[in-house]
Amino acid sequence: MENNLANRIASECLAKFESLPKTGKPNETFEWTILSAIVLVRSKGSTETDEICVVALGTGTKCLAGDELSSRGDRVNDSHAEVLARRAFLRYLYEQIENALEKGEKTSIFERNSSESGKFTLKDGHSFHFFTTHSPCGDASIFGDEQEAMSPQPKKARVEQTVADGTIVECSTSSRVEENKRPVGMTGGKLLQAEEHGDLMAQTVGPVRTKPGRGARTLSVSCSDKLARWNVLGVQGSLLMLLLERPIYLGSVVLCDGTDHSVAAIERALWGRFDRWAEIGESLLKQPFCLYRPVVTVTNNGQKFRFRKNRQLSTDGGKYQPSPCGIVWCDVVNRCLEVEVAGRRHGVTKRKLATPAARLQISKIELFNRFARTYCRTVAATNGRDALHNLVSASKVEGNEQPGVTQPGAIVQPKGSGLPAFEGMSNIAKLSYRDAKAASVEYANHWDCVRDSMFGQWTVKPDSFGQFFIDADVRV
Repeated sequence: MENNLANRIASECLAKFESLPKTGKPNETFEWTILSAIVLVRSKGSTETDEICVVALGTGTKCLAGDELSSRGDRVNDSHAEVLARRAFLRYLYEQIENALEKGEKTSIFERNSSESGKFTLKDGHSFHFFTTHSPCGDASIFGDEQEAMSPQPKKARVEQTVADGTIVECSTSSRVEENKRPVGMTGGKLLQAEEHGDLMAQTVGPVRTKPGRGARTLSVSCSDKLARWNVLGVQGSLLMLLLERPIYLGSVVLCDGTDHSVAAIERALWGRFDRWAEIGESLLKQPFCLYRPVVTVTNNGQKFRFRKNRQLSTDGGKYQPSPCGIVWCDVVNRCLEVEVAGRRHGVTKRKLATPAARLQISKIELFNRFARTYCRTVAATNGRDALHNLVSASKVEGNEQPGVTQPGAIVQPKGSGLPAFEGMSNIAKLSYRDAKAASVEYANHWDCVRDSMFGQWTVKPDSFGQFFIDADVRV
């Protein structure tokens, strides 16, 4: 990617953030946060300047501990900026599909496939790019002296150190950097499984990590791992794959000027650490999935995020602390802007914390509601002609979570439920969130392959956490 385009993307993202109301933004005197965004670029050809439009944005650094998670899907577990921006992006995609159905394809980024599938395809000349003001937590935040970063250090006196992804951890004095030398990037993310010497904080590159956090351990994997997953399966997730012909990949990752980073470390984290797997495993990926390698670019226009962690400390010598709030914005008509705190809407009274009033529109239950509505509108718009009306049901192999052989895009009948393929709202209402995701057969099969052969491991939440249903009052 040319630096000119990267600089323009950064300028648009920073300007969009500045245009938002003050509520939810950090206190500049003592707080910091991370800003991430997803940008649509429309190519205008060689004679015109590409059009840039910010479509989703998030700020935040927080993550719920494993013992704080909600099984109802009404609370956002991971409120890191990268994750909030991606969830906001899902809302944008759903609205763009509905625009294509109701207002015509000229109003949407999608066009309806004329083949029997009847699914949607991103229009030619449209691409999406990821912007961030911080190196993603986890593998991408480990950089500097390769030997020191990759090899566990002998335990010595413990000291407190601020690491590259913004958390404060204890580390040995052998990891401290001498004055006037470039600091070694470190992550506060914990290895999913401890190394043989038992140190979860070992700065070994490659393995999956969980999000930094104090107290009970989080069950959310690092942003480096999530971005790496998106580079194989797409940023759209499993439910949207039921409506899309192809996954949506991010064309580039743009880092804001003034960000502590290593391009080599980010490339390694997002795809380089899987190159050995790619040589033999990429053949296991079937079209339309692939191992995508977005271009990593650092801007050089002098525009820096004013709430970044590494800005000059205040004159009183105090330390910046992470902002407790997050901001979620996306280019949709209704409730385009929300402020979150602890995975819920900011400002909701304690009495209403367990009610829909406390839900963010990017919570799992609300995104499930939006999927059901969009799916049913898609089916209704076909007047029975669409192949989405003729999706094949299939049983799961006894004792194996892998779905049986089905045609691509088939809706799998949940094991033991006796339910038909969900063609209408009444049938979708009978499926849990977990079963609806499992119905995306192509995606589910590829995730099983990628998780086992590429990542080797991943966090697992209790089965009960996916057993919730769409709201009774959802309308198509």
